[in-house]
Amino acid sequence: MASLRAAVEGWRAEVAATHTTAATTTAEPEPTSTHPAQQTEPDSADFEQLLTLAAGIAYAEITCHRDHWDFLVAQSSSGQRFRLPGAVDEKDDGLITADVSGRTLIAVVDALWKSQQSATSDPGTRHLAAIIYKPIGQALDVVASDATTTASGTTRPDVTRVVIDDRPTAATG
Repeated sequence: MASLRAAVEGWRAEVAATHTTAATTTAEPEPTSTHPAQQTEPDSADFEQLLTLAAGIAYAEITCHRDHWDFLVAQSSSGQRFRLPGAVDEKDDGLITADVSGRTLIAVVDALWKSQQSATSDPGTRHLAAIIYKPIGQALDVVASDATTTASGTTRPDVTRVVIDDRPTAATG
């Protein structure tokens, strides 16, 4: 029995050494993923720009499913800038609408960015963070490109609207 155990341990050591050698000598590039969350992975310049845009917003209206809202709050609530909105309106269809401050939006953008970048986050968390980060970035980009001039001379829409919902719109007839 002892000799059999020694033989098995020897084989295990050989296999481990072979895997280590193969990993260090094979310098093939890793295949690129075609998953949408990884294709839209933001760069750090984009992240910095979104933080700057969020800082200039008085408030934003976020509409999403209550599960997305729960994820968003769970990811962001430990950030020093996050403030839970006073009122969250939930509809019968499970969608919620929350008015968040620019300060909270900074915490959300920061937390979702970190969740996407973290090697310790599980894949589901990284992908969900990327999916939620994208429409927030798109809404903030609209603010940056909006040419509407307000009474005070600034170029901002009345409210920044973020809709996190990839469902196709219903056909009306």
